[in-house]
Amino acid sequence: MNSGSSTIAFVVAVILAWFGFASRKPEAIRPAGVAVIEALGGSNDALKQYEEQQKKERESLDEFRTTAPYREARSIAIDPAYGKILGFCSLGEGRLAAVTGQADAYGAVIDTHDPATVGNRLVWLSAAGREERSVPLDFSPRAVNPGPDGSLWVVGGSNVAHFAADGEKLAAADAPHFTLAPEGREEFVEEVKTRHVAEIESYKQSMKMQEEMVAELEGKKEGDPGYQPKEMVELYKQSCESMKTHVESRQNMTDEQVVDEAIERVRQIHRVAVTAEHVFLVTNQDVGHGFAIWRCTSDLAEPVRIVEGLAGCCGQMDVQAVEGGLAIAENSRHHVRLVDFDGEPIREFGKTSMADITKGFGGCCNPMNTCLDGDGCLLTSESNGLVKRYSLDGEFKEVVGVADVQAGCKNSSIGMSADGSHLYYLDVQKGTVVVLEKAG
Repeated sequence: MNSGSSTIAFVVAVILAWFGFASRKPEAIRPAGVAVIEALGGSNDALKQYEEQQKKERESLDEFRTTAPYREARSIAIDPAYGKILGFCSLGEGRLAAVTGQADAYGAVIDTHDPATVGNRLVWLSAAGREERSVPLDFSPRAVNPGPDGSLWVVGGSNVAHFAADGEKLAAADAPHFTLAPEGREEFVEEVKTRHVAEIESYKQSMKMQEEMVAELEGKKEGDPGYQPKEMVELYKQSCESMKTHVESRQNMTDEQVVDEAIERVRQIHRVAVTAEHVFLVTNQDVGHGFAIWRCTSDLAEPVRIVEGLAGCCGQMDVQAVEGGLAIAENSRHHVRLVDFDGEPIREFGKTSMADITKGFGGCCNPMNTCLDGDGCLLTSESNGLVKRYSLDGEFKEVVGVADVQAGCKNSSIGMSADGSHLYYLDVQKGTVVVLEKAG
């Protein structure tokens, strides 16, 4: 592949990544991947290799749907007047707790509802999926997890709320992890402004590369190295316009708007995990990209950042409490990271594996979520519906089941009933929970 084709290939990948994010269409992931392979010098061998990997993955998933120990049986849904299920966790005796509301998670299909009819709620569900009770939430929820005492912790936006098992609200806090002290404000503001300028310059460089690439592609004929069909060139042009509009809007922001945006961003809470003594919150980094984990006391005081620099895609970063520490599904690095309750490393396991789904984690960013089973093993979920079992030492045990969901970077929460008879998987596109039953 010559240098010109290499440059085109790189820029095509950047454009497709940008356009896929801007359009938020996970169904476009596979065609985009094919287009990138085609752009790599127009190599038929490269395209065949990519297609073969995809074929093997699909065949493996289809096989495990009928041979894995857990098979899809039904799904749990709520009254659509209350929106959709946005997250859930497993409780005892096959029961679930779910948070509901307008489906705004990445990868979800957002329906148009009258906001007055869309309910932000915490809901207790029976093993059959029937609502036992619910309590309203005064914020849009993102995740829920139980404490050791059976109480429930809900997070969303910058909010944390704690509920007893009977629905009584025990506590609530707004961004308990983040306080911008006066003595640190000046440094924070300067770093935010500096990063904002650097971000715009980076976008401008990408725009220039895109525009040059589009101009070069328009001059190519079928059969030329790096040739792209007319419809793909039009897609790249749309991407250029989308990025141009985005950059212009970023450039027009005032310093106050830039700082306010940064503060609001770092206040956001993505996930919660709970032990008898502590509450752990997944948040955005103070400045820049990535995620951090904060540890608070059980009364949401004394916040300490124990992990930072976590790499996750599309706002997804899951953490769960396990024996002796935390399991972090660091999806953009294709591994599970185990740390103790002070954030000190214990071990990591996992690697990228596009074809053999038993050898690692596939896609752009997996595993998405984890949970414990009744035997103390760790279950991992991938965005294509695949669920696997590992020991906490990182030893692969088995493929547990495959939920029939649309692939694409998204919240893929999982749970298992206490007796091990049922496996649950969040279908964020449909706003339901897929139920897989143990065969035999």
